[in-house]
Amino acid sequence: MKKRILLLLSVVMLVQLSQAQRKKTRFLDRCETVYGLGFSNFLGELGGRDAIGTNGLRDLEFILTRPSVHLGVRYRFNPIFSLKLNLHYALLSGRDSLTKEPFRRNRNLSFRSPIFETSLQAEISVLQLKSTKSRYVLRGVRSKSGIDLNVYVFFGAGGFFFNPKAKIEQTWWALQPLGTEGQGIAASREPYKRIQACFPVGLGFRLPLSDKNWTIGFEYGMRTTTTDYIDDVSTTYFSPTLIGDKYGPIAQRLSNRAGENGEAIIPGSAYTGEQRGDPTDKDAYMLGTITLTYRLKSGRSVLPKFR
Repeated sequence: MKKRILLLLSVVMLVQLSQAQRKKTRFLDRCETVYGLGFSNFLGELGGRDAIGTNGLRDLEFILTRPSVHLGVRYRFNPIFSLKLNLHYALLSGRDSLTKEPFRRNRNLSFRSPIFETSLQAEISVLQLKSTKSRYVLRGVRSKSGIDLNVYVFFGAGGFFFNPKAKIEQTWWALQPLGTEGQGIAASREPYKRIQACFPVGLGFRLPLSDKNWTIGFEYGMRTTTTDYIDDVSTTYFSPTLIGDKYGPIAQRLSNRAGENGEAIIPGSAYTGEQRGDPTDKDAYMLGTITLTYRLKSGRSVLPKFR
């Protein structure tokens, strides 16, 4: 009797192990690792077009394009739909000295900030082109050429860390602890959080390399965010005296840099209570990435292959 029970338990365990192995195989055969290098750019208060009241891509400063690095893991549910977990590192920058619009140029603010982003995005394939044709045929050997293009759109949600800094002489100062708009002094102005939410949306494409387990592609996406302080600029000028009393002379100087470029301060600007930023327009940033994707394989897959 005991032998029969042991035999039955052994069979049950073998069945469970077999099912677990099949699930593991199925999971691995639908996973891809993604590696990328690219560029980043920023849309916020600083710099921008040589006109008042411009927003969006019209304010893009191409000269401030900075590098970015990407790592990701994609799970392919089917040929159309995928999910991808992303890790991005990027640099963002902005300078009022690049615009000829008088008020912003006179404001004379600048910043740079690292971005550490993690996000989950859904990808939907909108175009798949597969066309191959024989170039030549030898005995037992056939060579093919053609295209195997996958174009997709993506959208998602995530979070990111930022830390804006500005430079005085040869030293970069973190701006958030300095309360440059009176944060931590006025009851209505709380220090902003340096971890915020972001919402990627964009498009990309990929093509297989000669080794079919690898693909190369390009992905471009906009990130809208829940903060207006990536560049440390959002509302109105605060009393530089009170800022200096609370945080010191460096904070006082960084809160208002009008006149440092040698230009006369424009009447009605750069004074306590005057506009310093636009709190109704949240900051955004863009990432463009050249990607290399590797398709994981268990070595035992019987699933259909797709890209």
